[in-house]
Amino acid sequence: MWLVFAILSGAFYTAQGLFTRHILKEGKNDAWAFSFYFSVVGALVSLPFFLTSIKIPGNVFSSYWLLMILSGLLIVAQNLLIFKSANDLPASISGAMTKFRLVWVFILGVIILKEIFNWQKAVGTFFAVMAGIIILNKAKKLGSFEGISFVFLSTIFYAIIIVFYKYLFQAFNSQSLTFFVFFIPAVINLAIMPNAFERITIMAKSSGWSVFVACVFGAFANLTMNYALSIGEASRVLVIIESFLVVTLVGEHLILKEKRHLKIKLLAVLMAIVGAVLIRLG
Repeated sequence: MWLVFAILSGAFYTAQGLFTRHILKEGKNDAWAFSFYFSVVGALVSLPFFLTSIKIPGNVFSSYWLLMILSGLLIVAQNLLIFKSANDLPASISGAMTKFRLVWVFILGVIILKEIFNWQKAVGTFFAVMAGIIILNKAKKLGSFEGISFVFLSTIFYAIIIVFYKYLFQAFNSQSLTFFVFFIPAVINLAIMPNAFERITIMAKSSGWSVFVACVFGAFANLTMNYALSIGEASRVLVIIESFLVVTLVGEHLILKEKRHLKIKLLAVLMAIVGAVLIRLG
C-alpha cells in the first residue's frame, strides 16, 4: 500500500511542478500571490485530515508553538524563493537544484542532531553537488542566474525547517503538522504581502482555475507522502518520489514544449536523482 501512495505523491509533485511553471513562466503571474494561494489551498485540503486526528500542544505558550511560527516564517521565505524561480527556470532544473536541500539536511543532521556520518550519504552529497555545478556552469543557457540563486537559497531554508520538524514531531502528529505548515504561512503571507488583496484578486481573475489545480496537486502531494511515510519505510518512499524528477523532465519536454538543452538537463537530473537516492538510502 505504501508504494501506491508514494507513486501518487510523486505524480502529484510532478503535476504541481509543471502547472506552477506554466502559470509563472516568464513572469506571467505574481509568485508571491501564488505562494499565498498554495498555502491557503493546502490548509483547506489538509483541514479534514487534521480535524479527524488532532494532536497539538495544550499550552498556547509552549515553545513548540513558537517554533511552529518560526517554521511558518521560513516556509514563507522558502516558497516565495521557489515560486519566484519558476518565473525563469524549467521545472526539471529547479527540481534538480532542490536536491541541494538533502546536502544541507545531511550536514545539519551530523552537526546539530548528532546523526551518524555515513559514506553512502557523503557520496550522494557529491553527486547532488555535481548536479548543481553543472546547472550553475550552464546558467545562462538553462535560465537566469538569479532564478538558480533563488532555488539554491531556498534549499538552505528547507534544511533548517526539517531540523525544526524533528522537534515539532514530539508535539504534533503528521496530520496536524501538515495543516499548520500550510495555515500559518497563509496568515503570514496575507499580513506581510504589499497590496495583498489587490494582488490576490488579480491572480484569481487571470489564472484562478490553473492556480487552484496546481495548489490542490501540491496539497495532495504532501498528504500522500506523509501517509506513505507513516506506513512504509522512509528511504523506499522517498526514493520513489525523488525518481519522478525524470517524469518532470519528460512532461516539460512534451507538454510545456521546453525542449532546449535537453542533454544538459538530463545529465543534471540523473546526477541529482542518483545523489538523492544515495542520501536517502544512507
